Amino acid sequence: MTDNPAPNAPDHSLVITRDLDAPRELVWKAWTEPRRMKEWLELVEGMTIESVKADLRVGGKFRIQTKRPDGEFFTAAGTYLEVKPPERLIYTWDWEKDGAGSEFGELEGKETQLTVEFRANGKRTLLVLKHEKFATAERRDRHMEGWQIWTGGLAKFVESK
Repeated sequence: MTDNPAPNAPDHSLVITRDLDAPRELVWKAWTEPRRMKEWLELVEGMTIESVKADLRVGGKFRIQTKRPDGEFFTAAGTYLEVKPPERLIYTWDWEKDGAGSEFGELEGKETQLTVEFRANGKRTLLVLKHEKFATAERRDRHMEGWQIWTGGLAKFVESK
C-alpha cells in the first residue's frame, strides 16, 4: 500500500477542539515557546522530549524531537506559513526520516498542514486544531490519537498555571 493518493482522492483531515480553563495568552505561549512546549509535551507518558525548536515567524521552522523508551526517535518538523499572535498558526507538518540528530534532518516528504486557532472565551480558551492533507485515513487516524494525547498534556499544563 502506498501513501500517495490517487488523482481526485478525498482529502483526509481531522479537527480537535478543546475548551481550556486558561487565558488565551497563556495557551498561545505554551503552544509556541520552546521551553513551555517541552514542559507540556513531557507530561505525555512513554515519550521523552529530547528537544524543541521554534522560529516563530512566517518561513521559520519548528522541530519537536521525541524518543520512545526503546530508543526510537520520532521527530516532527515543518515551516510556519501564518503566524498571527495570539489567534492563529498555520504550518506544515512532516516527520524526519532519521530524527536522531540534533539538527533539522531530511523529511519523509509526506507533508500535511496544521491550523491551530486560539479563541478567547472570557478567561477560557477554545483551542481548535485542524490537521489536513493526509494521504490516507490510516495516517489521519494515527495523528488523531496522538493529538488527543498531546492536547490532553497541554490542558494539564495550562490549567495548572
